[in-house]
Amino acid sequence: MTYNWVTIIFAAIVIGSVLAGAGRGFGRESRFVIWQVVSIATGVVAIAAGWWLSRIISRFVLQQSTANSPKWLGQVLIAWQQHPSVGKWIAFGVCYLFLAGVLRNIVSLFVQLVPAWMPRPLQESRLLGGIVGGLMGVLRSAVIGALIFIALQYLSLPPLAKQAATSTPYKTLSKQIYEPWLKPLVAKALPVLSQGALQPLAKNINMFAVPTGQSGEETGVLLVPKQISNLALQLTKGMTDPKQKAQALYEWEIHHVTYDWKKYDDYVYHGKWDQQTPLQTLETGKGVCADYALLYADLAHAAGLKVQIDEGIAGTGGDYGNHAWNEVYLPSDGQWITVDTTWGSTQDEWFDVPISTFDETHQQQTAIVIDPSTPSK
Repeated sequence: MTYNWVTIIFAAIVIGSVLAGAGRGFGRESRFVIWQVVSIATGVVAIAAGWWLSRIISRFVLQQSTANSPKWLGQVLIAWQQHPSVGKWIAFGVCYLFLAGVLRNIVSLFVQLVPAWMPRPLQESRLLGGIVGGLMGVLRSAVIGALIFIALQYLSLPPLAKQAATSTPYKTLSKQIYEPWLKPLVAKALPVLSQGALQPLAKNINMFAVPTGQSGEETGVLLVPKQISNLALQLTKGMTDPKQKAQALYEWEIHHVTYDWKKYDDYVYHGKWDQQTPLQTLETGKGVCADYALLYADLAHAAGLKVQIDEGIAGTGGDYGNHAWNEVYLPSDGQWITVDTTWGSTQDEWFDVPISTFDETHQQQTAIVIDPSTPSK
């Protein structure tokens, strides 16, 4: 029998809250509930205030030059520019600590008086205490679900994502609350490079490319190193469906290659491009978007897929820059599907994104189509 642990945790929280509320009685449970509601409300307000504050600070930081700043300040500016999500959490922490202190003082007197308003039988009612406890259990489960939702926005956690995707309570909360209300506040800025950072991309490809006749597009034949070819064949062994192959390669790459912030820093802040080949990306397990796209193209080509390398502008939350990604052609459907392994390594939801949704964050400028009929090395 297969158990869904997300659903089990939700159920345990609700049942435990009912029993705890019945044990405390209505009066004590009511006072406890008020503190819980204040804490949750403080967190919600702090998230909104932290998001607002971090955006103001980020605008200021991005306008500052690190060259003319003191060394310590320059390091802070660079760290914030590289990791805006960390800055957002710092701002959230500051807002939460401030709001928690203010609200605690305001509410404490009111909370102490709550039981005094009630007749003794009402204060001691276990039935009403259990009902209130159950309602709080639902609210606590929603908060736990929100933490899971936030974790899946920032981390690649396939086991947790699978459990959440099959949990009916979580899916309901996600559709009704998390997606429309929480996601706009916690959506992270996904990595993109600065203007012009992809210019050396063609130098890193071991291929022959010829114009297709369409503006900005080339078709080429790709020479894939044996190590990459063997890996691609191993990952897709026994598979015949092109989409299944494409997803297997995507899942492997997003879990085995991490974003190279040092390379990003070298280029953006020091004007140095650390050139590397797909084989070096495989061996080091690190790279920026160009390296992700090139390695995926090698893997896909070795697996017999028709793959495309796209270059253009991409970004979220108003932060846009140069970016590279892939597309894979599905002969049976007569269409291309989108694959962004760079963003997938940070947020595992960038395989076969509907083109209308994908175009909201990606603007293609050039493309190289890899001929699937050419053998690897």
